[in-house]
Amino acid sequence: MLLCALCGAFITARAQYDAIFSYYWETDFLQNPAAMNKNETLNIVASYSMKMAGYTRAPKTMFIGANSVLPFGMERHSVGLVVLNDHAGLYIHNRLYLNYAFKFNLLGGALNIGVQGGFLQEQFNNSKLDIVDSNDPAFPTSKENGSSVDFGAGLYYSCPSWYLGFSSNHLASPVVYYGKGNTVSARLTLHPQFNFEGGYNINLKNSLLSLHPSFQVQTDMRGSFRADITMRGVYTIERNALFAALGYSPLTSVSVMIGGRIKDISLGYAYEIYTSGVGALNGGHDLFLSYSKVMDFGGKRKNVHKTVRYL
Repeated sequence: MLLCALCGAFITARAQYDAIFSYYWETDFLQNPAAMNKNETLNIVASYSMKMAGYTRAPKTMFIGANSVLPFGMERHSVGLVVLNDHAGLYIHNRLYLNYAFKFNLLGGALNIGVQGGFLQEQFNNSKLDIVDSNDPAFPTSKENGSSVDFGAGLYYSCPSWYLGFSSNHLASPVVYYGKGNTVSARLTLHPQFNFEGGYNINLKNSLLSLHPSFQVQTDMRGSFRADITMRGVYTIERNALFAALGYSPLTSVSVMIGGRIKDISLGYAYEIYTSGVGALNGGHDLFLSYSKVMDFGGKRKNVHKTVRYL
């Protein structure tokens, strides 16, 4: 049974399908599997995001990811796990991905080539539809589910002062069919999404303060587009740091971010203020917690390239 309301929601879901985090440099390996194996580290990241706070069924996203280089002389190889749960209105999007990346030296820096594969699980909760007659048989009250496999790939080049990355998700244009057996109520088609990212280190002379401009662009070349530009200021004392940042997404929002790092643990909070008339008090909240530990297998750490992610 194909519901008009469901179809209309599918169009919106496609345009806004992929989650966006204010701290995109911390969660970049969600979209780009090549954004791993930085400084030969073990990385564990957890992030929670709530968009348009104060609205009923506001979008909420939880992300947990981990990645690490491999031991036994295989430091050029890295593997990762990505788990994402995204609530958007009556939809629930779940992802489970495995990442792999290979790293080699190039022109004074390091180039990562990464691939990603996993599963999408979709759910539409019909029971929460706001309808006049709850007994109308045209509107089923059960939950509609569907799943599909998904693939992605990316490149990531880094050197001591800057980095650039490019990736594409949903390469095979996966189709999710809602329903069971031969009963299909509707379907969701995901088109490939392209992601661009980059950043630069500006180390101020004779100062503990450094600046880190960065950007991220996401588009499916079919009308869905978002760009984010961020400037971070980081004050570092040995292995500890404090940072503040200001982000801007044209035609969408302005974000204010604060956080810090104590040795291997980082914590940050961001508030996103929408510029489209939603209201400053109905903005978005982003929170992240990460753990990063250098993996020195056998005491051999050659050709280490620092990146802006951990400075």
